[in-house]
Amino acid sequence: MVISVNLWINTFSGQLILQVIRLRNILLVLAGLPVLLVLLWTIAVPVDLIRERLESAVAGQAGSNAALSINGLRKGIFFTLSAESLDLKIDSRPALRIDDFSGSFTPRYLTSGKPGFDIKGKIGTGDVSGILKLPLEGSIKTARAELREIPYMTRFDTEITGHVDSDIRINGNVIKITFDVPDLDIDDSASIIPLLNTFRKLQGALSVQGNTIQIESISLEGEKGFARLRGSIKGNDMDMSLELMPAAGALNTLESMVIGKYIVSPGYYVVPIRGALPR
Repeated sequence: MVISVNLWINTFSGQLILQVIRLRNILLVLAGLPVLLVLLWTIAVPVDLIRERLESAVAGQAGSNAALSINGLRKGIFFTLSAESLDLKIDSRPALRIDDFSGSFTPRYLTSGKPGFDIKGKIGTGDVSGILKLPLEGSIKTARAELREIPYMTRFDTEITGHVDSDIRINGNVIKITFDVPDLDIDDSASIIPLLNTFRKLQGALSVQGNTIQIESISLEGEKGFARLRGSIKGNDMDMSLELMPAAGALNTLESMVIGKYIVSPGYYVVPIRGALPR
């Protein structure tokens, strides 16, 4: 009987020791996995490969006329990236520049099968932040980004300044943007659009798909009334209309004459904006 008990104890002890050893080995593997991943990221993943994948994610979208250039890209030790600037071109022309870019890998999006990065940057003195998932999906916000620092705005031969807050949703080659500019200032000395320099607030929504910008509605407000812009820009061709609703008695004689030919009904004017974008 004593021999049987001792045998059982020895057998149980042996099995327990084996289980402890297996558990220890599993814990060692789990503990070493993050170190291995960090080493792979640091040593085995070239910066040039990361840059190529990020740039091709933008250029590779169907119907895309956009190209991304990443300058001064660097890797951090814990799955972080930083770059001096990100330059976006549309139709081979500068459209947007983000300076002091940084991104950090976040594992919470791996369940969807898409690696994600929390990103930050600057547009002028304004801030950019959000999440970007590859191949191309994300949600980005800007806070008080300077309009004068957005190169695309210069295509309209009009100097536009102010600070924009925006919400940008990206899904493949479709980008949806809502925005608000509370301190708009427009110098329209080269523009043929009437009353443009009287507006002080701007807000609206638009979408970009391929080479088409669809303007759902952009509203403008100023001391002489309200306006609303709608339409589209396909490639370099504009097909838009500006609805003017001046405040009663706010226009001088010259302004009334300028917009008089666009009258639809008393107090309501529609100005067509068509033709090629200035190069």
